[in-house]
Amino acid sequence: MADWQTSDEGVVVTEVIVREAQASDAQNLIAFLNCVGKESHFLTLDEAGILMTDSQMSDYLTQIAAKDNNAYFLALVGDEIAGVVSLTADFHERIRHIGDLFIVVRKEYQGYGLGQILLADMLAFVSEVGVIKRLELQVQKRNEKAIHLYQKHGFEIETVRKYGARDEQGQLIDVLEMVQFFD
Repeated sequence: MADWQTSDEGVVVTEVIVREAQASDAQNLIAFLNCVGKESHFLTLDEAGILMTDSQMSDYLTQIAAKDNNAYFLALVGDEIAGVVSLTADFHERIRHIGDLFIVVRKEYQGYGLGQILLADMLAFVSEVGVIKRLELQVQKRNEKAIHLYQKHGFEIETVRKYGARDEQGQLIDVLEMVQFFD
């Protein structure tokens, strides 16, 4: 839980709750992901949306919750999802220690440190559980704020994937592959 203060727009939010996603969050999570897919040009998720039914999302969240190398956290402002962070990893023993991180904050909640809170909570989870030894993420090279946040929390640039994505005008852009190790 974190406290928020007044923004330039005069919005006052006093409480942000971060908790694990539950199967009952499926419908709201789909709506959130469809919304951020439309409002952000930094995601691979786009206007097409998440393309999952409520039932499929509910099953997915149930499966995630049952694994010790996966997690899905929601940042809630009241009953509204303001941001999410997820950790996914394979079940095969040889690679179950490699996690993939996804994080997004809804546009209207950006600039309040919510991404930092979500990332810190997930990194604490990874450290506490101890299964993940290599945590990876991909970020567009032009997303300087996100890169700064990841580096601040110990991620390093491992490689550059030239032409790893397309921007909103269809131009090819580079994607950074970042990593953090846990002993």
